[in-house]
Amino acid sequence: ISWASFAGGLTFQVATMPIGGPALTVTGVTSTFQDVLRDKSPTDLKIMNRKILLGMGASAADTEAFLNNGAFSPSAQTAFVLNLKSLDGVANRGAFVRLAAKKSSDEADAIFCVETAELMGNLHEGDKPLARIALIGDFPICVAKDGTVVVALQWDYAAWTALADRFARDVKAEAKGKPCLVALSGIVSPRLREELESRGFHVQDRLSPGPLR
Repeated sequence: ISWASFAGGLTFQVATMPIGGPALTVTGVTSTFQDVLRDKSPTDLKIMNRKILLGMGASAADTEAFLNNGAFSPSAQTAFVLNLKSLDGVANRGAFVRLAAKKSSDEADAIFCVETAELMGNLHEGDKPLARIALIGDFPICVAKDGTVVVALQWDYAAWTALADRFARDVKAEAKGKPCLVALSGIVSPRLREELESRGFHVQDRLSPGPLR
């Protein structure tokens, strides 16, 4: 099946997608996340999430649109917010909030947002500190502090398609000669790796545990 409709089918396709009961995770603070879900009511969670989003620079309108988007359960909403919070010091996080609010229409989209934000957080807290979030169309990418353009994909399997070719060209144009990194939680197909590396991308996969890793 194609990946979440969040990105309008712009880029990669995936063989599997964790719809229906994935374990939502939060960068570095899983126990805190579980405690929050246990101790707070949905109303209290919304109040907390509103405060965090506004504090990181999301607009009031985008914050309310996100909080009222029914694609996100209270737990998914909270996981997304806490994952964005873990991107401490990263500029333009509000752009991802706006995309999540406007482009998410079902559980698959919500999971994409949650887990992509988690992967961004893992990169930020690891060996690729991030400076800001940027957008290519309706897709969030990152720019690292060293100038590398980072595409974080939280999917089990990514394959090469004509749309992936177009997206790769868009990423290179955004990079303006800077290094480009594709970081995937799961597996990159051999063809995808070959095509990306031939275009000057660095490729990292198997960055998170999952059914295909």
